[in-house]
Amino acid sequence: MPRPSRALACCAALLAAALTLTACGSGGGADATRETLPAQEESAVSAARRAAEEAAGGQRIGGTLNLLGVLSGPQLDAYLSSFAPFEEATGIDLRYEGTRDVNAVLQTRIAGGNPPDLVSNPSAGQMRALAAEGRLVALDDKIDLAAARRDFPGGLLDLATVNGRLYGLFYNSAVNNLVWYDPKHYDGPEPATTLQQLDAYAAELAGQGRTPYCAGLESGAASGWPGAGWVEQLVLTQSGPAAFDRWVQGQLPWTSPEVRQAFQTFGAVVTDPKMVAGGPTAVLTTSFDKSPQGLVARRPACYLHVQADFLGNLLAASVPGVKPVTDIDFYPFPAAAPGQERALITSGEMLGAFQDTPQTRAFMKYVASPAFGPMVAGTGQWIGANKQTKLTAYTTPLSRKAAEVYAGATTVRYTAQNSMPLAVNQAFLKAVLGYVKDPGSLDAQLARVDEARRSAAS
Repeated sequence: MPRPSRALACCAALLAAALTLTACGSGGGADATRETLPAQEESAVSAARRAAEEAAGGQRIGGTLNLLGVLSGPQLDAYLSSFAPFEEATGIDLRYEGTRDVNAVLQTRIAGGNPPDLVSNPSAGQMRALAAEGRLVALDDKIDLAAARRDFPGGLLDLATVNGRLYGLFYNSAVNNLVWYDPKHYDGPEPATTLQQLDAYAAELAGQGRTPYCAGLESGAASGWPGAGWVEQLVLTQSGPAAFDRWVQGQLPWTSPEVRQAFQTFGAVVTDPKMVAGGPTAVLTTSFDKSPQGLVARRPACYLHVQADFLGNLLAASVPGVKPVTDIDFYPFPAAAPGQERALITSGEMLGAFQDTPQTRAFMKYVASPAFGPMVAGTGQWIGANKQTKLTAYTTPLSRKAAEVYAGATTVRYTAQNSMPLAVNQAFLKAVLGYVKDPGSLDAQLARVDEARRSAAS
């Protein structure tokens, strides 16, 4: 979920949270999520080294690169491992600075005349704003643009393009809003293919005195983002891609029937104590990374959880004994009605350069290469944004399954949260929290977000 004028701070924090997910120590759980494929991994690493050498023009450039991003802990270790072949081949030392508020740090650094060399940002909206301000380096003549257009989804390149010029490349892609469950306890449709099926199963559970859902919206300054992700999925699923696009572009009022319906469908779960573990108070106070633990408890607190593709590996790393597929699995968010195709929402981090140097040019060429995708896939954490990345490059079963879902989808949209102006995104998150706290305030909540939309457009 989806990332500030992110510039858009909330969303950077939002994905920061979602991607920083762990603090979940390593230990046996982490090992259980990963399959060892040494021959494939060594081959992929060798190919990445060769790509890095080519990106550097066959020279050992040396020097340093400062990269600002949102990760920490085990996920940062995994992230940096994908750049190890680049550092080894080029002699460039990559130094990462992690923060939960990319927007604030960037604005301070830029105002002080000391921007980082590179940024890895979950907010496409902030990156577009920075490009429009002339802060980022255009990549059109720095990478093989024709190859990039061949290898990366057009929608992701469009998000990184401002006034006809390309200013960024996506490091990864993530599938948001998957329906998670514990196969040992789940006895519903496998999978639920329509919202009606999913709602019927949830109603059946509630009628039996079993709480269907767990949910948690707490995430520090970005609190509310998991609910916002659920709402945007419902806008896309219930009202279709055309309405979703108009909404993201600021052309569809927040008071419209399409947006209201999505909020109400979301609210039917998270404001009803019979439908969600702990009721709305727990939804508001439980952190996003703790809420899914109820799925895998010995006595389940719930049977369903809507969250992005990181959740399964998070649980396997943080809850002793939890094994992917055996104890935690997912299916895609269902379609609105029979015969309709499922629609996916994705998110990811965009890489951009503030400095035009031999080091940044080599770095961006390396990221653009097909050999980099398997390095991302091999972390076991993310889907490689490059379409040339093969499914065999994924080293965890859940990551591979998410990559299959991503590759097979025909209706895909980038998360609305990370595409909206900062003021709109912040109002969105506040509206989610306000609505869960007081369901009768929906009209007022939507009106306030719509006011932010109109102000951002003026």
